Amino acid sequence: MKLDRHSSVPLYAQLRELIVERIQDGVYGQGDRIPSEMTLCAELDLSRPTVRQAIAELVSDGILEIQKGRGTYVAVEPDRLLIPHFNALTFSFLNLVNYEDIGLQPVQHVEPDPELDAAFNIPEVKHAGYWMLQWPIMFDQRVYGWCTSYISAQVFPNLGQSIASGKRMIDIKSNKYAFLPVKGSVSLLARPARNKEASILEIPKRTIVLAASGELYGRNGNVCEHIRIALRPDLLKLEIN
Repeated sequence: MKLDRHSSVPLYAQLRELIVERIQDGVYGQGDRIPSEMTLCAELDLSRPTVRQAIAELVSDGILEIQKGRGTYVAVEPDRLLIPHFNALTFSFLNLVNYEDIGLQPVQHVEPDPELDAAFNIPEVKHAGYWMLQWPIMFDQRVYGWCTSYISAQVFPNLGQSIASGKRMIDIKSNKYAFLPVKGSVSLLARPARNKEASILEIPKRTIVLAASGELYGRNGNVCEHIRIALRPDLLKLEIN
């Protein structure tokens, strides 16, 4: 790629793409120091403010990083946490063997809600509402994702109290065989993080996250759980097979 001084694209934007192209082509590898501002100015016949703006945007995007007193380096992509055998049940609360070590937040009771009622195929009748369970995907004290599960309070009337008292998962699910998930319909999409998600995941607002949401079905064919997940695509790798 060469810079086109007759283009309507500003020179700093062209330089930005040139540096990205060099990184993609391996001219500058991960962890490598890129040429100094003065070197780029001389090589490409650019002004220092133009070079500085291009580098500032790449630093803001996380492609480059400035090490004080040393120079500007290509950012090293972090090792991704692998989630093996990813499927609709991967983040199901009812599919867990135990919940003691997942960082489960205090369980909340949610009143009937039109959106949740539609997900659970519940008609417009008075019912007991839902339990909302939330927990982080953690590894080495770093948050990789945030899980939210909704479970019918009519089917599991004492779920909140059972968890608060430390009741074992095997006992919570006892005699609920037909209401445990065996399959699901979950969609994946990339979208901007909501403000709460950005705070929890420790990312800037509106950063793109990988969102998974949908319904899980029990052996009786009815919806037994509705899940909403936000994942950091820059830190995770999903294995689907």
